Amino acid sequence: MENEAKIFGKALAAALEGKEEERQKEIVRNFLQVAVAKKKEHLLPKILKEMEAISKEKEAVLILARDMGEEEVEAIKSRLKPELGKVDKFKIQIDKSIIGGFKAKTNNVLIDSSIKTLIGSIRKKLV
Repeated sequence: MENEAKIFGKALAAALEGKEEERQKEIVRNFLQVAVAKKKEHLLPKILKEMEAISKEKEAVLILARDMGEEEVEAIKSRLKPELGKVDKFKIQIDKSIIGGFKAKTNNVLIDSSIKTLIGSIRKKLV
């Protein structure tokens, strides 16, 4: 079942995301044991193909201090794209604790232009 392979591929990719290498190995071992026990090993090539497709997609999370208009968000996105590389889509989150500015992150890049971080760095320099 192709749909089943997509579901497993997405679940495994989500389980592996952001984990350290040793933890990833443990998750994959457990996944393979379950796949064999449930007689789903025939799906493994399709699951691997799905995971490869997911890894090629690049999603960035854009964290804003407040809800912004579409024009403002698009301006921020266009300024971030050269720094983040190829981004297929942006997920927008609101976090009022950053006071102002924004944070943007992908799997391997973090751009922190928040007022909270700026204040923290000024505080460190003054102490």
